[in-house]
Amino acid sequence: MGLKEKRIIQAFQKELFPALETEINTAAGFTVPLNISWNTLMEDRFSHLYNDTFPKIYFQPLIEGFKAICVDDMGIELLKAGLKEVIIINENDEHNLERAITFEAGVLKIDHSPIVNADQVDRRSARIISLLEDKLEEFAENGSTNTTSESAESSENKTTESSQKKTIDINEMYNRSFVTSMEKQEVFNEMVSGLDWSCDMAEGKLTFGEDKVFDIQIFGTYSENEKSWMWAWANTQSGISETFLQTSLAVKAFGKALNITDFTTPKFEVESDPGAFFATIATASIGESCYVPLAFKGVIVYVTIKSEEADSKAKNTAESICSHILKVTSEYTFPQKFSLYFYLTAKGYDVALPGNNLVAKKGEDQILGIFDLKGRLMKVSSSKITVQA
Repeated sequence: MGLKEKRIIQAFQKELFPALETEINTAAGFTVPLNISWNTLMEDRFSHLYNDTFPKIYFQPLIEGFKAICVDDMGIELLKAGLKEVIIINENDEHNLERAITFEAGVLKIDHSPIVNADQVDRRSARIISLLEDKLEEFAENGSTNTTSESAESSENKTTESSQKKTIDINEMYNRSFVTSMEKQEVFNEMVSGLDWSCDMAEGKLTFGEDKVFDIQIFGTYSENEKSWMWAWANTQSGISETFLQTSLAVKAFGKALNITDFTTPKFEVESDPGAFFATIATASIGESCYVPLAFKGVIVYVTIKSEEADSKAKNTAESICSHILKVTSEYTFPQKFSLYFYLTAKGYDVALPGNNLVAKKGEDQILGIFDLKGRLMKVSSSKITVQA
């Protein structure tokens, strides 16, 4: 594999795969153990097609197969008990489905050419569904008849695993939150545009103009002189009531649960102000209406706001959502396909990622996004789904 191919595959892993993995786990109802030999998924002459063919050959059939099996709790439990691992590899440039997709001893193996017959998603999905329907129960039953020593070992392993904290990449959290948070900021900025502000931190109030008063939570501060960030919950000398520290405390709890040290370290040195980065995650993940950076002499205090008025102005129509998507994708650099998947999911849409497209459906509304091979949005549109009588 040459440098060009490595870069293309690495870009796919960073920009497109996370959303596909999420869709796989959502369809299955649990975190599916994926073992992907990325360095084998190559065809030097056609590396420019990977962003289109990888989803169609390896991931979309899995999603459709798991959806078909997991239509009820029985299917979910059977899949969880019988599926030990999914291996994705290309050892022989195989495209004969009986040889390319197998299911033995609880291991679903997709050993398929990364290019050939890419558009035959339905056939690969049907092969996976057939194998799972035929063999899942057998593997699930075999898995439940371990010897006493095996059971003890398994129990010990599970105890060890459960004692280890879950981890998540903070940049992934930011990218998941970005488009949602930008909408919240846009809505609030329109509400207070051009108005002067004053803040009473002792009372937890932020006022814009003469009569726009908002309840606030103190989030954290960035010292421009010290080049340091301090969480509001750690600022014991401020005298701020704990009533106004709930958002920062929620982020701290979030950090403990997911082993994110930036969220649990009281104060740390950092060259660039991380307040907007952290607040972007908080507003989307915790459900705040927006965040506001308040500039004082040498210090920027970040507060979050919960406002019914702001929440009522959220973009809920397909047309307004598309308008927001066009705005943020034209103004900011971020992994667009990945972030838009989570934005639309948060809006209540059922989102699929066929090939280089994104299709989101909610009731009669449908949003279609078309992306280039690097996952950048080329076009987005909304339409009504025609329901056949």
